[in-house]
Amino acid sequence: MFALNAVRRVAMGVVRAAPIQSRTLLTMTTPLRPSVFGVAPAGLPTAPSTVTGITDPLMAKISASPVLQSLQIRCGPRDTFDPSHRVRKRRSGFLSRVKSRSGRATLKRRQLKGRKFLSH
Repeated sequence: MFALNAVRRVAMGVVRAAPIQSRTLLTMTTPLRPSVFGVAPAGLPTAPSTVTGITDPLMAKISASPVLQSLQIRCGPRDTFDPSHRVRKRRSGFLSRVKSRSGRATLKRRQLKGRKFLSH
């Protein structure tokens, strides 16, 4: 029994000692959420940095951490606005509200509040 456990430990040690392969994900689309350490696309001019001299050492320490390289900004701007009436009707129209449980709850809340228009 002890020998079996020793073999397992050695096998697990070999598996753990294997080098970690880095994978690079290449996409052609822009990210939906802005990243803290985003890379500017090639060929486009970059905006000047507004970071003051006081926070430069702090940003250098943060950006050096490999853990935080893919960190996303919470509540950042998104590129989801589509100025189309059809899209707005489809996403937040009356029929889409009636179809889902949470949508019906939204209509009920707006009706109880006395809203003149319940949805788009």
